[in-house]
Amino acid sequence: MGYPDIAVFDLDYTIWPCYCDTHINPPFSPVKSSNGEIRTLVDSHGFEISPFKDVFKILLDLKKNNVKLLSASRTWAPDIAIAMLKKFIVVDPETNEKHTMFELFDDCQWGEMSKVNHIRNGLKEIYPSKSQTLQDYSIVLYDDESRNKDVEKYGVKFMYLRDPEKGVTWEIYQKSLK
Repeated sequence: MGYPDIAVFDLDYTIWPCYCDTHINPPFSPVKSSNGEIRTLVDSHGFEISPFKDVFKILLDLKKNNVKLLSASRTWAPDIAIAMLKKFIVVDPETNEKHTMFELFDDCQWGEMSKVNHIRNGLKEIYPSKSQTLQDYSIVLYDDESRNKDVEKYGVKFMYLRDPEKGVTWEIYQKSLK
C-alpha cells in the first residue's frame, strides 16, 4: 500500500486513553515541555491526559508524506475534543515548527453516524472538487472499535487497535503502510 491518500483516526482510545465526552472536564491546563511541546493536559479535576506515546510521531510522518488527516469520532462532546486538540502542541524535531494537533488534521467529522459516513463527509471537505467515492482513494482507518470494520466493504483499510492501553502504535502504523 505505501502511504495512503487519507489516514483516518478515531479519537477516544485511539489518539488518547479516555472518552473525552465522559472522563474529563474542561478547562484544561497545558503542561509544557522544554522544547515547547504540550503532551499533557490537566483537566479541572486534576486528571492528566496525554495522547498515546507514538501519536505525535505518526501524525508528523503522515503530514511529511502528504497524507491528508481526518478525525472521525462518535464523540458527543466535539467542543471538548476541539479544546484538547487545540491545546496539544506538536514540535517537528527536524524543523522545530510548532503545530496544534488540531492544525495537523485536514478535517474533523464527529457525531453519531457511521465511520463510512464520517469518511464520506470528510472527502467532501478535503477534496471538494474531486470524486467522493471511497474506492477512488487509498484510505486507512485506525480505530479501537471492531464494529467499524465494515469500512472494508468500501475499500477502506481497517486497522483494529485491540489494546486500549496503547492506542495507535508505531508498529501498527508501520503494518498499515504495507
